[in-house]
Amino acid sequence: MTATQLVNTMNQSFLETYLNFVLSRINQVALKFLVSVFVSVIGVVILAMFLATFLRLGTVVNVLPVVLAFFSAMSAYYFLDKVRNKVRKKSLVSVLAGVSTSVVSFCVLNLIFRELTDVWILGVMDLVIFLAVGAFFSEIGASVAIRYFKLQNR
Repeated sequence: MTATQLVNTMNQSFLETYLNFVLSRINQVALKFLVSVFVSVIGVVILAMFLATFLRLGTVVNVLPVVLAFFSAMSAYYFLDKVRNKVRKKSLVSVLAGVSTSVVSFCVLNLIFRELTDVWILGVMDLVIFLAVGAFFSEIGASVAIRYFKLQNR
């Protein structure tokens, strides 16, 4: 084996090791993001189904933005709590978590209530409201998390 072949082999193994490290780190962050969104969606669905047992559907639809606001803030806080300094643009990622929670919750709730009542309970305006509420309150959850981390580091 010549010196150039040895250097090429070392560079290739270094690159492979580095790429595996970077990809595993990205996968860890992505998994934590998906878990935070999944937990929030499950919370929204469970609370909506609970409210639907003793409230009319119209009232449940009116209360859903409040439920979504809480779980969007929780999703952003939970995600930032798990990743801490592994993400640079914390605000952007938290808004993405809130919007993802909103969209997935909208779809899941519409499908569940469609199966139960044969009616689409949520419309396009509800989706717009969900997106606005999810983005705004996830940003609030992220700012609370960031301030808490700064206080904790003092």
